[in-house]
Amino acid sequence: MSVAARPTSRLGLGASRSRNAHTYGGGKDSRAKITASRTANREGRLTLAKAKGNKARGKSGAGFKAMLLGGMFAKLCTLVLACVLMVAVSVGLLAGYRWLTTIEYFTIRDLQITGINRMSREDVVAQAELTQGQNLLAVNMENVESLLMRNPWIESAQVTRVLPDTLRISVTEREPSYLVQYEESLCYADGEGRIIDKVQADKFVSLPQVEVESGMERHLPLLEQLRQALADKKGPFGLEQVAWIRLSWRYGLEIRLMDRNVLLCVGVDDWQNNLTHLGLVWSNLQKRGELDQVAIISAQNHKVWVEKHG
Repeated sequence: MSVAARPTSRLGLGASRSRNAHTYGGGKDSRAKITASRTANREGRLTLAKAKGNKARGKSGAGFKAMLLGGMFAKLCTLVLACVLMVAVSVGLLAGYRWLTTIEYFTIRDLQITGINRMSREDVVAQAELTQGQNLLAVNMENVESLLMRNPWIESAQVTRVLPDTLRISVTEREPSYLVQYEESLCYADGEGRIIDKVQADKFVSLPQVEVESGMERHLPLLEQLRQALADKKGPFGLEQVAWIRLSWRYGLEIRLMDRNVLLCVGVDDWQNNLTHLGLVWSNLQKRGELDQVAIISAQNHKVWVEKHG
């Protein structure tokens, strides 16, 4: 009987030890389960932290978008308000301008025009398109000046507004110096031979006539220089004595006088010295009483030739 009990006791102890070893022992399976449990716990905590972080970032992004939209809305409101104010100011200014340009206080009562000689006062008013009773503030001064400058006789024009009722127009007329045959019409020309306007019978002015041979147009500025020289008494005659002037290839400046049957020729090269030499010969012939016998006096290259009639 005692012999049969020992195996049982050993078996029980062995089973208990086996169960204890399986349950509490330091085997590989036990350590793997503990590690897995701890890893799962850490992963759970990390997942929760990530979820909280994402949730916080979501709240922060929503707040930023709200702030951005709020700023844009504020700027839009400011822009709309500025536009409304600008429209209101513009409307107010327009209404004020219309009121100022219609009240009788600024009606033109004094129209002052200066500098006219050939043109009449009525010519200037018509050219400027001014009307009686016009409001002074409604006058576009640049437009009036532009209209006046369209007249061929006006060299320059200046318009000044003097409140409350005075408009001043200062005009500089072009001065005709010669008559020029241009496109089958006789025209006035200035000192440099530039066309001004056609000659009108009721406003005719007796002036020297100018002829220009083809190719001599480049010497047209000599006409103004000659006119100034004669006005300064640098020649033996005055411009009022000249019947016509021709710019020719052969003689340069050809001058025919009205009161003498003589042709005066002045070379265009160094013409001032040529004119001086011609004047000396003229004076000499006049002293000798031979001037009436002369047909041509030509001064070229500082030399003077005299040809008599017959």
